[in-house]
Amino acid sequence: MARRKKTSPIEDLLAIASSINWKISLAIAILSYFFFHYFAIQVLPVATDLHSVTNSLPKQLFITFSKLLQYVVPVIFIIGACVSSFRTKNRIKLLDKQSGIESIRDMSWQDFELLVGEAFRRKGFEVKEVGGGGADGGIDLILTKNGKKSIVQCKRWKTFSIGVPLIRELYGVMTSERANDCIFVSSGNYTAEARLFAEDKPIWLIDGSELLEMVAGVQVQPNIKKPSSYQQPVATSPECPLCGSVMVKRTARKGANAGNEFWGCSAYPGCRGTR
Repeated sequence: MARRKKTSPIEDLLAIASSINWKISLAIAILSYFFFHYFAIQVLPVATDLHSVTNSLPKQLFITFSKLLQYVVPVIFIIGACVSSFRTKNRIKLLDKQSGIESIRDMSWQDFELLVGEAFRRKGFEVKEVGGGGADGGIDLILTKNGKKSIVQCKRWKTFSIGVPLIRELYGVMTSERANDCIFVSSGNYTAEARLFAEDKPIWLIDGSELLEMVAGVQVQPNIKKPSSYQQPVATSPECPLCGSVMVKRTARKGANAGNEFWGCSAYPGCRGTR
């Protein structure tokens, strides 16, 4: 296993600043300036008794370093706010420009994770991106909503079907992370064995067609060119009893009703209303 590259405290702080909402980073930048400015001007001189330590080099260096913090920390969070704002605009553009399953499959795996995260974000989930090819334990996204935690793994595969090993691995990570459920998102398909393993477990498998439906449902301006196999909700479909969205016909894959058709919310998995 490759060792994780060591980072400096400044790099760690910048990573935190750029991973949160840009408005929060900007607010922290402003508050940190006033806090460290007050500390450097009011608190520090009294605490170190400047008049008696003018010849103490270590203390003078500490005072100088403390005064620098009033500028360094705010600058880091301002840079983080700019990075976060850029990423937010990139995610929005990335999702809204998708035109079909082929455009989704042609993107890089990094953009695929951003796309899935933005889709869930528009469904009301709080999304934490933890992927990026590192040692993330099989987790690319962490979703939270209504006090529940879900972990997500994304695979942008064109030709290969997702098999049982990857689903079983994600299920194990879900247990160790004490998440409520886990979601596997693929631009392709799943083997019959993988779907069988997911039955009666808190595992949600989203394949290419369901992902396409999910993205189409949250685009600001619908841009998806739906293939003939894509199931379009029609006006005669019933409304979801939970959120009021149009419902589509699905086939039950789990439980006693496996194989039977039912009405499912088109906003799935953000809403799991059924009729």
